[in-house]
Amino acid sequence: MAGRWIAAFRHVRWNSALSLAPALVEKGKQVWEKVASRRPAISAPAPQEPIPAEIRLPALERRVGELEEEAQASFEVTSSIAQQHSQLAEQHAELVQVAEVLLQRTRSLLWVCAVLAAAVLGLFIALLIR
Repeated sequence: MAGRWIAAFRHVRWNSALSLAPALVEKGKQVWEKVASRRPAISAPAPQEPIPAEIRLPALERRVGELEEEAQASFEVTSSIAQQHSQLAEQHAELVQVAEVLLQRTRSLLWVCAVLAAAVLGLFIALLIR
């Protein structure tokens, strides 16, 4: 019976399970850094006097270009976060699976300990009766 437990214990990929925790922390840090690095855009003060169309149109075109660049950067960050989220979900699922295996083994070990305790108690009582 002990051989079965040792074989089952070796079945868990400990290196894989233990290596997931630092990866989770790193992915969380990366997501936090990306979100924290995004700063709110500073709006320009409202003009007091009318601006001629020759100046206003190039400024508007430049602002539209800046907004397009910001939208593209935001899309890239969102895509990156979504990819990291899926990786974290996969790692979480693997950690949960390993934890479930360990929980089942712990329950089995508790039953074995209870049976052994009952056997020891039975032997002790048998020795006292003699």
